[in-house]
Amino acid sequence: MNAALALLLSGAVAAGPAYVETTRHEVAGQPVVVTKPSTSQRLPAVYVFSGLGEMVRGPMASASGWVEKYGLEEAMTALQNRTLNSDNLQGLASPEELRTYQERARQYHGVVVVCVAAPRKYSRRFTQHLITEVIPWAESHLPVIGGTHARGLDGISLGGRHVLQIALKHPSDFRTFGTEQASVKGLWPGYKRVLTTDRMWFQHSIFHLLSSRQDPFRGPVHSFAKKLQKHGVHVVHKVTEGRHDKRFAKGPGVVEMLLFHDKYLHERAL
Repeated sequence: MNAALALLLSGAVAAGPAYVETTRHEVAGQPVVVTKPSTSQRLPAVYVFSGLGEMVRGPMASASGWVEKYGLEEAMTALQNRTLNSDNLQGLASPEELRTYQERARQYHGVVVVCVAAPRKYSRRFTQHLITEVIPWAESHLPVIGGTHARGLDGISLGGRHVLQIALKHPSDFRTFGTEQASVKGLWPGYKRVLTTDRMWFQHSIFHLLSSRQDPFRGPVHSFAKKLQKHGVHVVHKVTEGRHDKRFAKGPGVVEMLLFHDKYLHERAL
């Protein structure tokens, strides 16, 4: 008797592959794109911003960037199914690095990613839209765990800069702050000011500052990470292979984003 027939006769159901689903919504007149595992289980939520290339094409392109340009669905599916391979990393990982990624993937639980339409120019109104409109909507309409302890914020390139600007003003609204190849020029004086005044400003926060070997922002990101660490901030800083381009975004960028938030949000949420 083969294994499939044995399962059928015993009444057991063989576990099939996990799927992800993407839905499009409108919140306060702005598009929001949600990608999540096809389950009703409540999971931590990560609110993400795209980069400049998508922002300049308008709100819908900005909200759709992670799905249409950065391979979010493919990466999430691979992590959910424990099938992460070199193609998911766009070939930007050595065999040893790939094995490390696969080991990390075995600890992956899952998150809901809420892609927010980000403008090119950061503004207080944009921050208010995120915190007072998008997040309350998500926590009442999506299968997410409510509360700061299960909430992350992430962005790539200019979107990462937006993340760091929001973190400076709203450190208690999120548990994790992630960036990929972020533009950090000119941000340190503001961070230094608050950390000099109150060393515990980011006491509950974890920052992820990811760059790549051929990223023109690599030096500034490294310096920014070291300064934060010197002031006692919990920072995860890593440099992968890749340029400042879509290949990086669809490879190490999106995979590292998912693994980082999954690890630290589940650490507090479960």
